[in-house]
Amino acid sequence: NKKNKINLYIFTRRHEKSVGKVRLKKKVGKIIGANIYLYNLLKTIRIFYKDKRINLKICVNPDKATKEWPRYIFPKIERIAQGKGDIGIKMWNIINYDEKAKIIIGGDIQNIRSQYITDVWKQLKNLDIVFGPSEDGGFWLIGVSKIRKLNFIFHDIDWNADNTLSQVIFQIPPNISVGFANTLKDID
Repeated sequence: NKKNKINLYIFTRRHEKSVGKVRLKKKVGKIIGANIYLYNLLKTIRIFYKDKRINLKICVNPDKATKEWPRYIFPKIERIAQGKGDIGIKMWNIINYDEKAKIIIGGDIQNIRSQYITDVWKQLKNLDIVFGPSEDGGFWLIGVSKIRKLNFIFHDIDWNADNTLSQVIFQIPPNISVGFANTLKDID
């Protein structure tokens, strides 16, 4: 039953040695960095693709990657363009993509498991927003339940700071209930 499924959106970019994961690529080189990112993305998609409780979509960057996506990376999964703007605007576009409750994660999360996503989905029955904190002060997950109640919560966020999650929480009005998932590490 598609109505009862968890709506999970994975944010990713088409893996290329020339873009993304700058800190990782400085440490290990562009080709190895791109391959680490791709390996983790494939592992993440595989976990959720085979989970029958999850309705999976991939939000891609650049937008043309909706069509120009490598054939071997799960071609049957629906791909949605992230659109223009910073990561906050892109997430907000997906949050408002439709009025369904949803969870957004990055394609660069290490040690992710289906159980973390199902736990957040359960929390969203009683909460408006759930965040998955990351070890670097940001967040690897945002889950939203009641779309209509939310105003834009990503005003003037410094996405490169080490307190991104705190900045976002500060923007959330007191009438919005917030919960938290497990703290995980993402790939820099």
